[in-house]
Amino acid sequence: MTAESRHTALVHWAKIALPLSALVLLSTLFLFSGKADPTTAAIYSKVDVTTLAREQRLTAPEFSGMTEDGAALTVRAATAAPDAAGHGASASQIIARLEEGSGVVTDLRAKSGRIDPAAGQIRLRDGVAVQTTSGYRIATEQLDMATDRTAITAPGAVSAEAPFGSLQAGRMQIDRKDAQTGSDLVFQGGVKLIYHPQK
Repeated sequence: MTAESRHTALVHWAKIALPLSALVLLSTLFLFSGKADPTTAAIYSKVDVTTLAREQRLTAPEFSGMTEDGAALTVRAATAAPDAAGHGASASQIIARLEEGSGVVTDLRAKSGRIDPAAGQIRLRDGVAVQTTSGYRIATEQLDMATDRTAITAPGAVSAEAPFGSLQAGRMQIDRKDAQTGSDLVFQGGVKLIYHPQK
């Protein structure tokens, strides 16, 4: 038998033997594998499938638009779930940015809140942090902002670090009365200021 004929015969038998060997291996895997216990599947599962099926939830939603006074508003969240009554959506890990035409930018963060563009309102709660390009860093527990105009209100106590010092107040408001100028930041309600003179 020549080398060529031996090679042809080897290829012929390999076409038969290799698929049969694969079938034997697969059969062995299924024969000796243990049966899955559906009662233990939940122990190893990191996702609550029942909750996901019951709840309507959006991952990484984003809202953006322009206010009547020409500011650009962008709001992002980690998750959002629509309200059962149809009043917007509750959201977690909210990040918002308000960019005014004058160049002033206000960044806001909160652990939770409610976004309702139809009502023109966003409410931030739980560890709200505000930072402006004018040098203010503000902390409060609740903050309301409009989606159709530049209007941000903290109805409760606030603490702030400013370029000229630190202060505490009973409430705070950011609004813009003139479209040609920047917004006004106003602290009210028992304002306590610690002035740090510039060196």
